[in-house]
Amino acid sequence: MTTQPANHYKYCPRCAARGVFDAQNKAFKCHNCGFHFFLNSSAAVTAIIFNEKGKLLMVRRGIEPHYGALDFPGGFVDPGESAEQAILREIKEELNLEPVKVKYWASFPNEYLYSGTIVHTIDLVFCCKVDDFSAIKHLDDVMGFEFVDVCSVDVKQLPFLSVQNIVNTLQKQKNLANI
Repeated sequence: MTTQPANHYKYCPRCAARGVFDAQNKAFKCHNCGFHFFLNSSAAVTAIIFNEKGKLLMVRRGIEPHYGALDFPGGFVDPGESAEQAILREIKEELNLEPVKVKYWASFPNEYLYSGTIVHTIDLVFCCKVDDFSAIKHLDDVMGFEFVDVCSVDVKQLPFLSVQNIVNTLQKQKNLANI
């Protein structure tokens, strides 16, 4: 069963009184103690990596949701971690790679199903340059990887709206070497 985050906010975490979730403003308000909480997007990072032949590195998801689907390396930003630290950590954890250059490219909103609840995310996309792919191996929550021609990717088969939007944007780029 999938639920919207608003369905989880019924009781105040401070005083346990019943509160009200305002779906329009995405905020929980406790009228008993005044606790006020806004439901904000979680930060996530995504890596765009091309090899020397201009092929895009994509991974196969090794976990749900969308087990086996093509995706990009990446994941959630941990508390106390910068987005740049997170993308380096995720690439190392998932592919055993160490980029020599990381450059912010764009952001895309997304919804990620986790433990039956939709988590709203803002996916921060980084273009990463890797000089040496010899140590690449799939690890962590990745079951495989492949280098693909970005123009041949079927966007409708991609698991998340943000991933679809990233690939759509890449497919429209005239010169991928300049991203």
